[in-house]
Amino acid sequence: MKAIHLQPVIQVRKDKFISRAEFSSFLRTYNCFCKDKKNLQLTYYENDGKIILEGVLDISWGVHQPIRLQINDEKPAPSSRTIQSPDPSMNRRGMTRWGEFDNLYNIAELEEEAVPKDNEQETTQQLVFESSTLQLKRNREPESGNLIRTRSDASLVKMRVKDQAVTAAKKAQRHRFSINGHFYNHKTSIFTPTKGSVTNVTINSTLTTQEVIALLLQKFKIENDPNDFALYIVHASEEKKKLKNTAFPLWERLLHGPAREIVKIFLMDKDAEEISTDVAQYIKFELPVLKAIVKKLNEEEEKRIENTYLWYKVEKRSLIRQLQRRMMVRAETSV
Repeated sequence: MKAIHLQPVIQVRKDKFISRAEFSSFLRTYNCFCKDKKNLQLTYYENDGKIILEGVLDISWGVHQPIRLQINDEKPAPSSRTIQSPDPSMNRRGMTRWGEFDNLYNIAELEEEAVPKDNEQETTQQLVFESSTLQLKRNREPESGNLIRTRSDASLVKMRVKDQAVTAAKKAQRHRFSINGHFYNHKTSIFTPTKGSVTNVTINSTLTTQEVIALLLQKFKIENDPNDFALYIVHASEEKKKLKNTAFPLWERLLHGPAREIVKIFLMDKDAEEISTDVAQYIKFELPVLKAIVKKLNEEEEKRIENTYLWYKVEKRSLIRQLQRRMMVRAETSV
């Protein structure tokens, strides 16, 4: 049996390694913090001596550009066989002629999906049908002399088909992931998610930043190009750092700790500006304080510019004097 060589260190970044003892400490702290939320805990396994993490990664929305949802693809596309060899019982409009089926319920399989309207409300009385036909039962003793108008067989089948279509549409919507409750809609298929709203995706530590972004867009059926987005590490101090395309987001989550109140991972536009630690320490100040700081920085900048200009001016004069002296010496020796 071939022995597997366990690596003494674990690569978590391109230029960062940690020992197995450090990894165990990080993982123990992380899972202990998430003990009340078992679904957020991380697990791992070893493959050829390498440790691979698995778990759920929380990602907050921070994009400014609108995202485009794909059209609801729950309706199966017609096969080429159906297109090339249509049913002879179908007319040009795609409807089946009456009398082609013994049971009228078979028509439901050929009806197009009905699109439910939110504003349309049907107020119909409770209908009682006969067991052998689809016609309404008639009262033996009508209250008035007017004849009771009954629904035709076609209208009753249409109602049943519509109810089935509505049920199927609701079932398909339940199986389609939503962005904070936002499902695909023709009117709102292009929208911007609320900033700070949280979603998640199940990944492992071998997936890079771009692969995680592509997986997230695929999960919610978003048409935008994954290359238009990037992942950012955002600290509570407003420090913001962009993850490299070759980084491993799940390792970054483990290294920064489990507390989402301290560090969050945001999906943002790829050209979002990074904020360094030096700048982040001033962001939470009040506006008058920030203006005073900017004024002080401007004064220091002008003073340094002035000192630099004077220094170069003095050096320039000294250099000119040295050149003049050498020229005078050469003139005297030539004579």
